[in-house]
Amino acid sequence: MRGRAIGLVLLGLGAFLLAGALAVRLFLEPTLVKLPLDQTASPTAQGTEVEFFSIGEQAQLEGLEADVRQQVQGDPSSAAAGDDVAVWNFGSTITGEDGTVLNAGTYRVCIDRREAVAVDCDVDHVDYDDDVAVEGLTLTFPFGTEQKDYDVFNSTTRQAFPATFEAVEELEGLEVYRFEMSVPETVVRELDVPASFAGSDEAGTVTAEVVYSNQRTIWVEPTSGVIVTSEESPNTVLRGPEGTIGATILAGNFAGSQETISDGVERAEDIRGQISLVKTVLPLTMAVVGLLLLVVGALLLARKARAGAHRDDDRADTREVAQVG
Repeated sequence: MRGRAIGLVLLGLGAFLLAGALAVRLFLEPTLVKLPLDQTASPTAQGTEVEFFSIGEQAQLEGLEADVRQQVQGDPSSAAAGDDVAVWNFGSTITGEDGTVLNAGTYRVCIDRREAVAVDCDVDHVDYDDDVAVEGLTLTFPFGTEQKDYDVFNSTTRQAFPATFEAVEELEGLEVYRFEMSVPETVVRELDVPASFAGSDEAGTVTAEVVYSNQRTIWVEPTSGVIVTSEESPNTVLRGPEGTIGATILAGNFAGSQETISDGVERAEDIRGQISLVKTVLPLTMAVVGLLLLVVGALLLARKARAGAHRDDDRADTREVAQVG
């Protein structure tokens, strides 16, 4: 009787664990594997071979070095934030060696917490212009990033451009996907400037176009979608009415610092481990243990049934002997 009871208990536990493994994949995974509402990060980068047009000095400065400070901060208190949408703020400041601010920008984006793409909302903006629709990927790639092209938002042009998958590489022992993104020459605004600033020999002022282009490389850990680091070479120039190229407002090569790369690797490994635990380790462990319990329980019940059958046979033999005697 005791063996049968143990077998039934093991069968029940096994069935429970198998159902639990399925429940983890169907219900727990979608609940846990999504972007956080309170995201925070402070990546930095160094700029080299920087060109900057100083209005105060009215001179083109070249060969500068610059420091880039960025801040990503989630806003869980936003009315747009919730189970499906995260609201993240981003700010960036480029500062020269002498402390001069060469460039600064900010934007706020509403992000689908599972797909990582920007979604329509009432609180997003680019440099506090809330008429701009942020689209595509912004500050992270999706969980399970694939070897394909993704549209990535560029805040200067206020458009999304394809980031093309190029190769699988390693950063500090971590496997990452490398994407290349090209932003073609794009007129981002117009300015009235002295004609000489726009490459003209004429006197007076002209209306010049501010033309921006960029080449950006992005390294992404695929399981977590974390952007471990990036490099880019923006180029912003003035173009005169006759197509002449004048002053370079800002250009250079900017790459994530070693500290930023190390922090990105650590963050990606941590998130990847959490995802693996929920998607693979926990349900697989529960399924394997559940199957083992089912097998052991079934064997105990089968053995108990065989033992009962043997006892019945023995009692039958005893009765036959007694009747013959």
